[in-house]
Amino acid sequence: MTAPTSSLLRRWQEVISALSTAVTLSQVRDALRGLGAAVDLAHPDDPPEPFPDSLPGTVTVELPVSGATGPLTARLHFAPDTPLGDVDHALLAALPPLIGAALTRTALPDGGRTRDREAALRAFMLLTEELGDASDPDALIRSADRGIRQLLPGVSLAYMDRVGSGWCVQFMSGNIELDLTGAAPGGLLTGISALDSAVRSGQPTFIDHWDAGAQGLPQTARYRAAALQAFYRDGQVSGLLAVGTTDHDTWTDLERGVFTAACRSLNLALSRAWHVQQLAEERAALAAFVSFEEQVLHTTDLLDLSTRAADVLRATLGDVDVAYLEAHHGQWTPVTSAADLPPELTDLLGGPLAPDTHTALTAQQAGQTLFLPFPDAPAGPHVPRAFAVHVTLRDGHPAGMLVMLNRAGRDWTERERSVFRSVGRSLGMALDRAAKDDLLRNQNASLQAQTRSLEAFAQLSADLGAQEDRYALIRRAQEVALSLLPTGFAVYYEPDTAPGGPRLWRLKSQVGDMGNPELQRTVDAGLDFERTLNLITPWRTREPLYQDAYALDTDGLTHTDGVGATACLPLLENGTPVGVFCMAQDHARPWTPADRSLLSSVTRSLALALDRARSVTELRRYSAELERSNAAMHAANEELEAFAYSVSHDLRAPVRHIAGFADLLRKALGQELDTNPKAARALNIITESTAHMNELIDAMLNLSRTARQELRVGPVDLNDLVRGVQTDLKPDLKGRSVQWRVSELPAVQGDAALLRQVLSNLMGNAVKYTTRRPEALIEIWAEAHPERWTVHVRDNGVGFDSRYAHKLFGVFQRLHRPEEFGGTGVGLANVRRILSRHGGSWAAQGAPDQGATFSFSLPRTD
Repeated sequence: MTAPTSSLLRRWQEVISALSTAVTLSQVRDALRGLGAAVDLAHPDDPPEPFPDSLPGTVTVELPVSGATGPLTARLHFAPDTPLGDVDHALLAALPPLIGAALTRTALPDGGRTRDREAALRAFMLLTEELGDASDPDALIRSADRGIRQLLPGVSLAYMDRVGSGWCVQFMSGNIELDLTGAAPGGLLTGISALDSAVRSGQPTFIDHWDAGAQGLPQTARYRAAALQAFYRDGQVSGLLAVGTTDHDTWTDLERGVFTAACRSLNLALSRAWHVQQLAEERAALAAFVSFEEQVLHTTDLLDLSTRAADVLRATLGDVDVAYLEAHHGQWTPVTSAADLPPELTDLLGGPLAPDTHTALTAQQAGQTLFLPFPDAPAGPHVPRAFAVHVTLRDGHPAGMLVMLNRAGRDWTERERSVFRSVGRSLGMALDRAAKDDLLRNQNASLQAQTRSLEAFAQLSADLGAQEDRYALIRRAQEVALSLLPTGFAVYYEPDTAPGGPRLWRLKSQVGDMGNPELQRTVDAGLDFERTLNLITPWRTREPLYQDAYALDTDGLTHTDGVGATACLPLLENGTPVGVFCMAQDHARPWTPADRSLLSSVTRSLALALDRARSVTELRRYSAELERSNAAMHAANEELEAFAYSVSHDLRAPVRHIAGFADLLRKALGQELDTNPKAARALNIITESTAHMNELIDAMLNLSRTARQELRVGPVDLNDLVRGVQTDLKPDLKGRSVQWRVSELPAVQGDAALLRQVLSNLMGNAVKYTTRRPEALIEIWAEAHPERWTVHVRDNGVGFDSRYAHKLFGVFQRLHRPEEFGGTGVGLANVRRILSRHGGSWAAQGAPDQGATFSFSLPRTD
């Protein structure tokens, strides 16, 4: 950041000096032209001065001026290339009171050159010059006090800092003999309407006839008039200047102008000082950040990192106390010894503090920096002036906090805040880097362990690929786990209920020697199901149970010599525990993340191996049952087909005999049938029935041949099949009006002769069931699907009740009476059998008297 620049500042002193000595309107204009601008300023006693045409881009600044003869406007016309910054505009805004004072002198008989005014203006020039050289805000306030009291003799000055919602008196003139804040709660002025009004207006506020009681400041009762000006920093009110007089009740225009100009000059000087201060603070923060970053670049130890952060803060900020606390098991615990904590922090915590019990330390502020001034600090025998907190995060939750306490008896400065923020952010990033390094190391170790276990289980899979004995698999898994861990033994238990006895844990597999005969005998005899916590806990929680050092009261065992660390993991099959897989080490040792990952991989792989073995056994059993079922079904189908074929052939002779004898009887009776209609009708029924029986026999033979006929699969154009069936049906269409709507059909793979039977049955049914329609309509089209073709045959015939659609494709199933429509009831059954052999499907839809749609699907091969 650089200091603000100004194109007018170097001419400012000359312009102020010329205005202070001007006694005519021309001298006032000449003084203002010293800013490098053309001036347009009219006075009633002077003729108007012509102003040349302005150039494009000319910048005009209008300044309202209150003169002796009334309000005027001074217009300053700057060349287009004149840069006017914030500082320049602030200087220009301070000119109107000075111009007004000069214009007032032009109307006075003595030209306004009184000794008092000359002294006041000289003092103002000295104030502006002194403010221009100072860069410390406190020094500027003291300089402003001296200058304003020279400009306005007899006044007193106070400057207040904004603290929360109140005011803290930072400076008072030496001639003030009163205590403004002595009786104020917490030493702060609050609820003073005059101060609040000055903040809201942002402009100089003049209060004539000062009423100390009404303003809530009875200690200022001897003052008769007051003037106030609020100052802002970064858009927020930071301070307020108050001037009071005991000499008169009202402010003159000259006093108001002098106060306004002085406040504008002070505001400009304070802004410059704040900019310089901010730059210095940022440089200090950057230096602290760089120093800390260099120190922690090669360390990931939490104690080392926190110690270095505290050292940087103490070295940079001086009289501060620093501590770092870690969130551990729901409590804030110091990383350093508790005895090293400052008493203020001990009082602040008041004992163990959960991470979310204090408003300043909740997760909502995690990752941010909080500064709490003295009024908001908790009460206690060791009360700091202020303290600061930076909460660090890990996985989105509070992980630790850096705390700094101030012993300087004041609130935090911006420099201190900036440095603490930088160190806090750097510490957070360093801790995050350390956590990521730890995570990466653990992940690498876990990955190596998983690699070793996968390699071992790859060998296990190769060794036991054909093994179906579950305990042989478990034993092999125990051997693999022991080979990847230090010395010890592996045991596997399953619950078992002895007849008439209690439920016990039974040892089903063991690899390695326990080295303790008494313990071995106890384990072999069975362990109490509920009392053995090492087994019942993982069994019920479905989570591993690790003990770095075996606790003697865990299982109620008395002989446990030689048992160090233990790990017990549930063995799950389909999410249900079937046993507990345990590893025991000869000595106590911590179970590392790599160890835990290894054992988890072992048990998961073992569960998969057991599931595979069970699946192989079940699959083998199912395959055997399926083979037996298929053989029985094949034999039954062959017997059924042979029976149907045999029955069909055997039925033909009796039917022929019945038809023949009926014909002989008809011929023998001759003309007697004319006189005996009942006999004639009986003979007709016999003849028709034998003809229908022959049709059924033919249909059954056709159905039998369809099942036995070998498929001759090849490309089949359905369009050719449809045209062929239409030709076959022409005799049935004589004397009828039938309209065919046939769309383009696909080519499929199948047996052409059998698929022709499918279309012949469906199209023949459509012709048959539309005989009652004066205008029959039969539509045939196909739909393409990703894996199949679907062909539809729709008619506008008598239709059927869709509730019985499932019966249509059965043998001898009919939904209409034979006297209404002929047929054998075998055609659609034949369609079903043909489509089934082609891997297709079939369906029917319809409604009474609304027509019907029959559909079939065949696999796509394109």
